Amino acid sequence: MPHPAAIALALAFALAAAPGHAGSHLTVAEARLAYFSGDYATALAVLLPAARAGDPVAQNVIGAAYNSGHGVAQDSLQAVEWYERAAAQDFDKALVNLAKIYRSGRPGIDRDPARAIAYLDRAVALGLAEAMNLRGVMHENGEGGEADLTAAAALYRQAADLGDTHAINNLGNAHVFERGVEEDLAEALRLFRITAGQGDPGGLSNLGAMYENGYAVGQDSLAALAFYRLAAERGGARGALTLAYRLIEGANDAFRDPAEGWAWCLAALQRADADAGFQADCDYLGGLISETDKAAGKAMLTTIMSR
Repeated sequence: MPHPAAIALALAFALAAAPGHAGSHLTVAEARLAYFSGDYATALAVLLPAARAGDPVAQNVIGAAYNSGHGVAQDSLQAVEWYERAAAQDFDKALVNLAKIYRSGRPGIDRDPARAIAYLDRAVALGLAEAMNLRGVMHENGEGGEADLTAAAALYRQAADLGDTHAINNLGNAHVFERGVEEDLAEALRLFRITAGQGDPGGLSNLGAMYENGYAVGQDSLAALAFYRLAAERGGARGALTLAYRLIEGANDAFRDPAEGWAWCLAALQRADADAGFQADCDYLGGLISETDKAAGKAMLTTIMSR
């Protein structure tokens, strides 16, 4: 009678060659791309064995799968376990993913800003721009201690120099509102133009605000509205909400369209995090328009969300 280990080995070879495992020839890098394109089954067939064998890239993606529930049952504890395995090898993106979990908390995992900061500081030391920006946000918000606007701005600049889009926008806002750096509207405009030129919704929305307020440019409501619309159509939650305000309560009657404005408000709610505070904005805007306009706006939502 064959030894059980021999049977298991034969079975393993048979499974590897069986139909339905077409992704087994992929490299870890290719499987990662397959995962993020939505082909979870193909990707995980390659990534899970690689993760078990110690590959940090694969471990990080498996952590992401458990965190989101894509291709596996959602399990925050499993996500943390896999991220920790990658983080133990100084894989910078896993450190940021752990920081995000502990910054906000998850079912079964308490919010722990101090632990989030510790992970971010390790990733910052490894040179990851995303970590610099997020650490800057935590400094600015006073998460895990007192707010430190100077430290926040310094980290935004460091990440912006590495090309991080969020950091470029955050540094621009710091210059507008004099948060940790001197007010410099011309520099803010330059920074927002960089990210808007990349099609970033945040940069487009910020550029719209510069035109609306006449900061370092001539005041131009039409240009502002155009940038807000571009931001909304690019998927921006803030841009969608701002566009909703302009379409519902804007000063220029020619630009008003309450039904479309309500559709963008609903889109903003779908796109934003629950703690963004947009519900109060939409409750306010909803009180300014008729039920007929609300119904028409709701009917537009599918079209808007597919743009």
